[in-house]
Amino acid sequence: MLHADVNTEENIGPPSHTMLEALRFIARHHGLHLSQEQLIRQFARSSEEVSAASIVAAAEQNGLKAQRTRLRFEHLLRLGRAVPALLRMKDGTAQVLVSAHAQSSPPVVSLRHPVDGMQPQPHDLVSLSEIWDGEVILFKRKHGASQAEEDFSLGWLVRQLAKDKRIFRDVGLSALAMSFFALVPPLLYFLVVNRVLVHQRMSTLFVLAVGVFFVVIFDTVFGYLRRWLVAEGTARTDARIGTYIFDRLIGLPIEVFERQPTGMISFKISEANRIRNFLTGQVFSTLLDSTVLIVLLPVMFYMHAPLTFFVLGLALIMFLVILLFMPAVGRAYGRVVRAEQAKGSLLIETIHGMRTIKTLALEGRRRQQWDDAASEAVTAHRDMQFLMNLPQTILQPIEKLIYSGSLLLGCYLALSSKEGAVAVGALVAFTMLAGRVTQPFVQIASLLQGIQEVRGALDQVSSLVNIPAEDTRSTHGMRPRFAGAILFDEVRFRYPGAQSYALDRVSFALPAGSVTGIMGRSGSGKTTVTRMLQGLHQDYDGLIKIDGTDLRQMDLTHLRANLGVVLQDNFLFTGTIRENIGIARPDATFEDVIQAARMAGAEEFIERLPAGYDTVLTEGATNLSGGQRQRLAIARALLVDPPILILDEATSALDPESESIVNNNLRYIAEGRTMVVISHRLASLVDCDQIIVMERGQVYDIGTHDELVVRCPIYRHLWFQQNRHQSPPPSGAPSNERSIPGPAAE
Repeated sequence: MLHADVNTEENIGPPSHTMLEALRFIARHHGLHLSQEQLIRQFARSSEEVSAASIVAAAEQNGLKAQRTRLRFEHLLRLGRAVPALLRMKDGTAQVLVSAHAQSSPPVVSLRHPVDGMQPQPHDLVSLSEIWDGEVILFKRKHGASQAEEDFSLGWLVRQLAKDKRIFRDVGLSALAMSFFALVPPLLYFLVVNRVLVHQRMSTLFVLAVGVFFVVIFDTVFGYLRRWLVAEGTARTDARIGTYIFDRLIGLPIEVFERQPTGMISFKISEANRIRNFLTGQVFSTLLDSTVLIVLLPVMFYMHAPLTFFVLGLALIMFLVILLFMPAVGRAYGRVVRAEQAKGSLLIETIHGMRTIKTLALEGRRRQQWDDAASEAVTAHRDMQFLMNLPQTILQPIEKLIYSGSLLLGCYLALSSKEGAVAVGALVAFTMLAGRVTQPFVQIASLLQGIQEVRGALDQVSSLVNIPAEDTRSTHGMRPRFAGAILFDEVRFRYPGAQSYALDRVSFALPAGSVTGIMGRSGSGKTTVTRMLQGLHQDYDGLIKIDGTDLRQMDLTHLRANLGVVLQDNFLFTGTIRENIGIARPDATFEDVIQAARMAGAEEFIERLPAGYDTVLTEGATNLSGGQRQRLAIARALLVDPPILILDEATSALDPESESIVNNNLRYIAEGRTMVVISHRLASLVDCDQIIVMERGQVYDIGTHDELVVRCPIYRHLWFQQNRHQSPPPSGAPSNERSIPGPAAE
């Protein structure tokens, strides 16, 4: 047996995971009960200690706030309500600070080892300094909704940006400083024309040149700081958004991934980049560049109020033009989204189905479908660009009119009225300022166009990540030790959108440690039984119990960690064979991996590979045969030594020799655990303790092989159909069970 005690909550974790055990101890102090196996699966990458950063991440995901810091001994004595705290020792292990006694002589702190269960040990300054280097992680209970529980929205995104408000504040200050520098070129022209050239003053020119030199230096420095700070703030926001979306995505119910095409899901996730780029790029740049208005507009009003009103009037016209076109742009963008979704879905489906396309010579038909999808996407993009070209065409002459119009109007006022006259240098300086002021207005106008695109992108992302997450009951579910007794009592279940029941009043009991076979025609509900047992569907009627505990009351992560499931078509990850077998148990030794491969009959082909267990699997494990992939999946399931093992057509892809190896090992595999074996090959079910015959979502019969051959027409027909060399069915026994009545199968 492969470490059968790994999956029980009562066991003490391995000494190498003292960091995780310390977190569990502190979480219990704050009223949270964390699963040992779940923490190891999520955060341990090997048998080595996890990092302090992983502890902080684990705490944040489980209702605690955590902060890493470095303290001295005297600081520990004053922690007060911050106790218990995690102290990381010099050797990388952890101990828990449970109390501090500042009044004793000498002052001491009490540390508890999180694994050995011994009484806390007192340490004074000298003894603690020998084992501790000052690293502490402080915890407190988190109240209110966590970041992962908040819905994705524009407000949520703005709050993520606000978390780095200090960075963006500094960016704003640098932008404001650069706004003052924007006054330099116009004022320089003003002074050169009205002071230097008119009065022929070389000394003034020299002073201006020195001033311009220093302004250029400061402008360059502030520009560098602004770009550096924007990059830093954007990177932090990217990390938070990416982590949030992946956490929400991986927590969605299985129905979401089964009912939506992969291409559509991928497209919706990619739209988050459009939103982020809009907020941290277009919006932020526009806001920063608009700070020049704070500086330039007062100067322009001071220089000439009528000309300033003329410039603002043209800017107002630009706003109105954009507002008129916004609804039409929004509709055009919706068409683009639908076209891109269809094209993306077709592309990903083609990649996944390339083997079938090659086998059936479907390249021509797929090209035609791609041409249609690509044509619609190109047409939608083109039509939207044509539509957006109209406001841009209207805005372009208005933008130029701001510069040239203010110059011409200023000249007219200078010629027609002495009261409105403007000096030559001041007029040119004003037109230069007007051209500089125009840029934020143009950016704001284009920003309004981008709002329509971002609104559509926001709807796309929120339509996926705002789906209610699967309730795994990770914080309040029961985590019993499993023996393997399974009970289905009047279970009824219907898939979403289906008319008939996939399971209709299904009842049976599987004793702990038994081997049960399930057979039936396609659509009879065999696989649905195993899906219900894994908790993949929770909207069912009736009761499902394991060892007397209702499945609806269990922590689903704990449940699934104690189930070994091998499907007909298993997914192997990119990586080595050793990594794939040990992926569900990161603390497994190499000997454990070898033992699991031996029991699954995979050792013989692994040893023939040039790199053995270090052979790297390509995407989809295409460098292995179907039978080899299946045996690796069986080994992966056996490594965690589950008390309940489900084999759903697990040997269907094996050649006779490999199937014989696995079947011969079944009695060793089944030892001490409950096994559920689904198979169309009845020969592999002969030695089962009992066999359940499914028909149209109902249990048709239950018995041993010998009993069913005699009394069950469905089983008898399939048995003699697969074993034609044996005696035919008894005379008078029905040979075609298709006439057997029953509810429609799902």
